[in-house]
Amino acid sequence: MLKIVVLSMSFVLLSATAVIGILDKIRDALGITQTQSELLATVPSIAMLIFVILCDVVIGKIGMKKTVVAGLLLTGVSGVMPLFNDTSYVYLLISRFMFGAGKGLIFTPSVNYISILFDEKERAKLIGYRSAVELLGQSVLTLLMGVLVVFGWSFSFIIKGLFFVIAALVAWKIPEVDANSNKQGSTDSSNAKIPLIVFPLALFIGVIALSGSMITVRFPALATEIMGEDYNASIWVGIRPFLGIAAAASFGKLNALLGKKLLYLGTLLLIASQLLTGFSNGNFAILVVGFLLSAFVLGWIVPVIISTISKLTSGKQQRLSTACTLICANVGVFIMPFIVQELEIVVRSTELAAPYPVAGAIVSLLLVIVVVTSNSKSFRAKVGLENG
Repeated sequence: MLKIVVLSMSFVLLSATAVIGILDKIRDALGITQTQSELLATVPSIAMLIFVILCDVVIGKIGMKKTVVAGLLLTGVSGVMPLFNDTSYVYLLISRFMFGAGKGLIFTPSVNYISILFDEKERAKLIGYRSAVELLGQSVLTLLMGVLVVFGWSFSFIIKGLFFVIAALVAWKIPEVDANSNKQGSTDSSNAKIPLIVFPLALFIGVIALSGSMITVRFPALATEIMGEDYNASIWVGIRPFLGIAAAASFGKLNALLGKKLLYLGTLLLIASQLLTGFSNGNFAILVVGFLLSAFVLGWIVPVIISTISKLTSGKQQRLSTACTLICANVGVFIMPFIVQELEIVVRSTELAAPYPVAGAIVSLLLVIVVVTSNSKSFRAKVGLENG
């Protein structure tokens, strides 16, 4: 039961994107612009980044368990706020900011609890399951909001009341722990400085997040370009998270078998995804295969990096390191449209698929650098990566 409750915290973390499916309904009902409606999907990310940084301060004041419960209650309250006012855009925007703030208080503790409460053998498995639960939350809530929208766009937000249940489970089942410990009852006295190895890992995950979002964001437009304006690409968008869930669920066993080679494999699949998308050339089957391959990014690459950080850090140091990687990932996603625009200038084409081969080449170069440096004894000694 304890494992289920610890993993349930992650059910919330990708749920902000569940609103994307009903943005057109909100836009039409409130009479706002497309850009204003899209802001409702991006504002939680900004708030999340702010509160991930503030999270450790809050933990220092009230403890980790109360911080997580507070974050879950905040996501619950802000999640259902649209039920009580469906006419004010500003009110809705504030509720979305609060929602992101709640997620920011949950993210780093959701990783920290796995390190504190479970031994090394269980950690890699649970970190993989954690990514699977994130994707499951995204899929389930997107589906349920899409079903409930028939009763009115604001009514679909009632499903966010589920977060009150998760808050109650955490308050009931999660034990009080020392937030700066390696395992329950074992205090970590290590320096809270972020280890050097975290910075290249964070930059790498930022590039990977940028590359992955290039594929997911443009896929519907690429699909309709090939199949026609009336084509509904949602079936493939719906299938993709389940592949990510399967990848994340297999992470524990694959990580034990392959180690850091799993990071290489996941990155190779991302490169293949970029190249297949770029060279699909009107072939819908190739485009779909490229799109679905990108599901392994969150299922394999991200857990490898989080697992590595969990082995090298603990307590406050681990929370700061995890926050660093999250910030880089979100910045990567945020700057993606601007990077794509620059790549279009480089290739001198505004065709939707044009930037992907160049992006694939860049990630390939990055992978070569990662392979060389991760196997270099001098580099590993410099960043404090002695083994693994």
